[in-house]
Amino acid sequence: MYNNNKALLILASILTPAIHAQTTTTCSNECTTKDSTTDFTIQYNDRCTESQFLTRVTNTATQACLICLYNHSKGTSLTTISSVVKQLCLDGYATDAFPYSEITQKGAQFDNEHYAGGGEWNYEIETASGEDRLAVDAARVDDIYHYQAQRKVIEFPTDTIESFNPYTSNSINGIDDLDGCDLNAAYCCFAQDRQAGDNNGNCATPYEYNCHDKDPADNTNICYIDHQRSSKSSHVDSGFSIFGDLVTNKENIEGSVHCHGFAWGEDPLQSDAVYKGNLLFYISMYDHLTQRGYARNIPGSPMCACAENMAVVTRADCTQVAPDETTTFQWTPSTNTLEAVIKVNAIKFNACTGLDANNNLEERVKKLHSVDMVSSEKLAAVQQVLVGSEAGKCNAAIETFLAGKNISKIGSGDTASS
Repeated sequence: MYNNNKALLILASILTPAIHAQTTTTCSNECTTKDSTTDFTIQYNDRCTESQFLTRVTNTATQACLICLYNHSKGTSLTTISSVVKQLCLDGYATDAFPYSEITQKGAQFDNEHYAGGGEWNYEIETASGEDRLAVDAARVDDIYHYQAQRKVIEFPTDTIESFNPYTSNSINGIDDLDGCDLNAAYCCFAQDRQAGDNNGNCATPYEYNCHDKDPADNTNICYIDHQRSSKSSHVDSGFSIFGDLVTNKENIEGSVHCHGFAWGEDPLQSDAVYKGNLLFYISMYDHLTQRGYARNIPGSPMCACAENMAVVTRADCTQVAPDETTTFQWTPSTNTLEAVIKVNAIKFNACTGLDANNNLEERVKKLHSVDMVSSEKLAAVQQVLVGSEAGKCNAAIETFLAGKNISKIGSGDTASS
C-alpha cells in the first residue's frame, strides 16, 4: 500500500507541472501581452459585463489570451471574448451569492407563508405591553439590509418560495407560466398597515385601539384575481374575485391597497436581473415591512409574487438598483483558473425610471422594451396585469376576463351566456 501511494505521489508530481506547461505552451502564441506562467489580473471600477469589459480592455491580444486561458481551464471552445466575459461574470456573481432562505432563518414554511400573506410578521399587531413589536421581531431584516443587501448578490428565491416559481401552466398573451417569473417582473400588493409612527399608512397608537385593520397608502385599484394563477400560495385551485362594479361602472371599490414591484432585462447581466433578489428583499421586507409596516395580502392573491401570478391591478410603484462595483479578472496558473472576482462596494435602491413616467412598474417595462431588453410579447403580457390608471381600464379588464369565462354583462340587448 505504501509503495502504491508513493507511486501515485510521484505520478502526480510529474503530471502537475506537465499540465501547467501545457497551458503555457497552448496559450503562448495568444498571451503576448500577459505572462500566463505567473498570476496576473485585469481590474476596473465598474460592473462585470461584456460591454464594460470591452470598453476598458481594447487590446485584442489580451482578449485572445483570456479566450485561450478560459477554454483551456474549462475544457470549452468559446470563440469570442464577449462569450468568455459573460460566462466569467455570471459565475462571478453567483460565487458569493447570499441564500434567500438565510434572510429570516425561520425555514421554508415561514417564508412561503409570509410571501403568501400570512404568518406572524403579517398577522400580528403590537400589544399595549409592547409584545409582537415589528422592529424587534423582524430586527434581522435591518441587519440583512445593512450588511448583505447593499454589499452582495442575494439569490432570487425561485427554488425556495413557491409564489416565485409556481409552475401553474397558465398563459398570458401566449407566454406560458413555466419557469419562474416569465414576464421579467414581480410585485407586492399590501392590504394593511401594522406599524405606527413611521409616517406611512394610518396605523396609530395606542395600538389596541388605532391599529387594527388599518390601511396602507393607496396607490392602485384592484381589478380582479384569477385564483388558479396562484393556487400554491392561496390554496384555491380555481375561481376568481372581481373588484369592480360593472353595473354602475364604479371602480376602486376595494379600499386602500399599496402595490410596489420591479422588472429586469432579458440579459442575465443587466443590473436589475443580477440583483433581483436584493430588490425583492428591499421592497418586501425592508422598505415596506419594517420601514412602513405594510403587510397582508389581497385575499386570493399572494402578497408578493411574479407578475403573472399576482392580482390584476391598475398600477404599481417600482424600484431599480444602482450598483457600485469593482471587477477583477484573475488568472492563477497554480490552480489553472481564470475567474471574475466582483467586489460590490455599494448598492443603491432608487425609484425606477420609466419611458413616460417614473416610479411606475408598467412604465419601467416599457422603458426596458424601448432598449430591447424586454420583448414586445412580455410587455403586452405585463400590460394585462398592470392595466393602467385611466378611468374605465379596470372594468374593461374585468369584462375581457369574464368574456374568457363565457360570462357577459346583461343589458343593452345582451343576454347572459350559459
